[in-house]
Amino acid sequence: MFLSPEGLFGSPHRSLRVTSVYLLHTNRPPYRSISPERLFSFLPYPHLVLGDFNLYHPLADPCRSLSEREFTISTRYFDAAFDAPYHLLNTPGVYTRFPFDTISRPSVLDLAFANTALSSFVSSWDTPLPSTGSDHVLCVITLKPPAIMLPPLLHTGPSLT
Repeated sequence: MFLSPEGLFGSPHRSLRVTSVYLLHTNRPPYRSISPERLFSFLPYPHLVLGDFNLYHPLADPCRSLSEREFTISTRYFDAAFDAPYHLLNTPGVYTRFPFDTISRPSVLDLAFANTALSSFVSSWDTPLPSTGSDHVLCVITLKPPAIMLPPLLHTGPSLT
């Protein structure tokens, strides 16, 4: 967790949490190593959840054909994210994994979600860097102050003195 006494970009949020995810396949529900409810919960401060989800979903990869099981498993994660509420940062259809074999097609397995408290600070999501030798590419998320910063709330009630 990142703590800032001045607040993130001058906002009232003094902390930022980044959760890096690598979901493994399992044989028991939710069929991944971390349940969606553990990843996505309402937090009053900015939160970024990102990593290799090992999931296929049409919102991230609209041209991919999914099995019913793939869709059911991934939908639990996307629904939990949107209910919390988190926003998908990926540009739909921009691949994040390029397999080394010639049989498999590229896919979108590396996902990034920002909660509402962080969304106004997200400037971009991109994959501009060269390959690292892995079958996954690096994803870059740029944060900056929102274009319009609201002034701090002023106390307008009766004097407390």
